[in-house]
Amino acid sequence: MTTELSTEILDTTLREGEQCYGVFFPVKVKKRIAILLDEIGVDFIEVGHPAAAPSIRQAIWEIANLNLRARLIGHARLDKGEIRLVRELGLRWVGLFCGINEKSRKKYNLSKQAIYRRTADAIGHAKKLGLSIKFTCEDASRTEPGELIDFYEFLALLGVDRMSYADTVGIVRPEDVEKIHSRVNDRVPFNSLHFHFHNDFGSAGENAVKAMQFGAQCIDASILGIGERAGLVSLEKVLAFLNGKNSKEYKTMQLREAAGLVKNCINREHYKNRRFAHKSGIHINGTIKDPASYEPIEPDSAGAKRILVLSKLIGRSGLQTILSRHGFHHAEQDMTSLLLQIKSEDMLELAGPEEICRYFMERGLGRQEVERA
Repeated sequence: MTTELSTEILDTTLREGEQCYGVFFPVKVKKRIAILLDEIGVDFIEVGHPAAAPSIRQAIWEIANLNLRARLIGHARLDKGEIRLVRELGLRWVGLFCGINEKSRKKYNLSKQAIYRRTADAIGHAKKLGLSIKFTCEDASRTEPGELIDFYEFLALLGVDRMSYADTVGIVRPEDVEKIHSRVNDRVPFNSLHFHFHNDFGSAGENAVKAMQFGAQCIDASILGIGERAGLVSLEKVLAFLNGKNSKEYKTMQLREAAGLVKNCINREHYKNRRFAHKSGIHINGTIKDPASYEPIEPDSAGAKRILVLSKLIGRSGLQTILSRHGFHHAEQDMTSLLLQIKSEDMLELAGPEEICRYFMERGLGRQEVERA
């Protein structure tokens, strides 16, 4: 284990945090949180996925013009238009992501060769635009080690600036971190990796500590640990562990205000049901195709129900599924205008059948009786 640490912090409150069921961040609040994170001294701030909604683009534009010291990252799929949008909003870093394992290939309906090609094209386009690149291997913890290492080496050859290991469904245990270290370190230095641990089984904090002890380059965290489903390791825990052990000292006085801002943006009735809730359009789409894409266990086994959330983050296929499941028929042009309307409603977050049906009926959509999925 590393005795003197030099781990960096990536805060993803404004991106992953807003994917949490029950969390809304007005643009003004996002700006204040970004300022506080910068004062704390975090090294990276993920500011959102700009293609997802107009309010996210507005927030990114305003944050990009604050001239913060932290490196600001905008998320994008392997899509040239999304990558270009990140650059147009004034950002210097793009966060690309894709999985390579069998589940990911089925989700994307792509062969391994096609994923490699798309990855190379996207990275090449980002480089032409002058963007630095953080690339996350989604579902790394369920990817065969040799396949994962091959992909990381491919990314390194393409000149990616940072590479991230995502425990997408939160299955890594603290004792597994040492195994990950021993498997990858010979070919991909452990201290060249970011780590993104989900908290589905309550191990994200311990996993992050272990990764830092083994010399991880960067840890992803969020204020109060908010994020998709059960969230991530909290920024508070990472700061508490690193300060006094790390080559860089982070400030903590700003945490109280930052945590208060986040708490004030949480709908507690929704938040308490977040563990099997899917809000990101990408996650909803993947869950529709195969629930195991973003769930480590079946909700029934935990006495819970799967929730697909109607919000500004939803995508076309997710909206189509929700419409069909609630018995609404729609023309393609209606779908486009409805999707635009939903994405313009910054505080919209619906999950219950009655409230979803009421929302659609108030917007003039016809309904027919169908078998519920």
